[in-house]
Amino acid sequence: MDFRILTYGIIQEPAHSSQYAGINFLQIPHYLADLEMRPDLRFNIDPIELSAKPRMRLEYSIWREGDLKGKSEWNDDWYINEWLARLKVLQNLFISYGRENLQWGPSYLFSPSNPFFQDNGRRNPYLEVPGMDFGRLVWIPGSAWTISFIANTDEGWNKSIGPEPFEKAYALKVDYTGRENYGSMILSYKEDSQTLLGFFGGWTISDAILLYGEGVIAQGSKALYPKEDSSPFGASMQKLYKDDHTIKPVLLAGGSYTFGTNGTLTLEYSYYSPGYSNAEADRFYSLRRKAAGAISFGGLVSTLGQMTLGQTANTGLRFLRKNYALLQYTQNNIKNSIDLVLRWTQNLNDGSGQFTGLVTYSLGQHLELFSVGTVMAGGKDTEFRNILDYQWMAGLKYTF
Repeated sequence: MDFRILTYGIIQEPAHSSQYAGINFLQIPHYLADLEMRPDLRFNIDPIELSAKPRMRLEYSIWREGDLKGKSEWNDDWYINEWLARLKVLQNLFISYGRENLQWGPSYLFSPSNPFFQDNGRRNPYLEVPGMDFGRLVWIPGSAWTISFIANTDEGWNKSIGPEPFEKAYALKVDYTGRENYGSMILSYKEDSQTLLGFFGGWTISDAILLYGEGVIAQGSKALYPKEDSSPFGASMQKLYKDDHTIKPVLLAGGSYTFGTNGTLTLEYSYYSPGYSNAEADRFYSLRRKAAGAISFGGLVSTLGQMTLGQTANTGLRFLRKNYALLQYTQNNIKNSIDLVLRWTQNLNDGSGQFTGLVTYSLGQHLELFSVGTVMAGGKDTEFRNILDYQWMAGLKYTF
């Protein structure tokens, strides 16, 4: 058993964009205080392996703006974020079922090859990614190859994000691991007949240089896009490309260089084809401003405005535009106690950006101080200043 106790506080400022609508439309609290207990339990007697990750979370929230101004609230959650039962059928054949956070791929910005999770958990490793339910069959035909069949049967604690409800999905994943390179192909299918082909790979050029790539190829998009029409706002959010057979690839290329002082500099570029064009983005923000302005009118037009803002807040797109870059510097074990991550993410289309700094300080074998701060840059109607202006998290983790 591993057991961790985390206590932390969060200060965040909702962005006064049109998504805010003057009323803190998403009801974002300004202050949060959390206490979490995270035991990880494992039981392994060959050929059976069992594991569970029960969680207890106590949270106190305070609102400073919007309709909930001046209010505070206590919440508690008791749940099992992950659990797994695995049987070794043969020396190289495994069957498992459980609730897991299945992550893969080398990218930091996001993992486009993963058809199950939009969040790869790398922006803030102290916030757990909710698990989903999977059945898996894993066959290892040789030392360099692994073949997996994966069935995503339930959303678990990872509630559906986007305009579509959860749909069962299936994937065939083939992994190759060599001495200086690795690669994977992931063919996945959802029950609405959407088929995706994902892939990633990495190459070790030298002790200091690593190159990698990741992506997915799909037809159409199930996300919401703004379309001009005769509605009161002159446009509405619609699934324009749901039945479109046009290929919309998502591609990411990256590389890292490790200095002699053990610091690592990483650069990534991503082309996100499903994102909005300039004309679609202008239409999107115009629609959102009109919807936000209509909320104060009351009546049916106010209801329509609230519905539209719900759609603009949850379009189903991982990113809003098409071109992104990430620059990151990482250095661990500074003076045997400090780990540091500095990350800048740039939207190359609208000019907005996001700076994230993560610092951990070891106070001994069991105790760790940590801080994760994020600051947004850009205009009010830009992607990275869409929801928050800033967020700062600081806390203490005890492990035994």
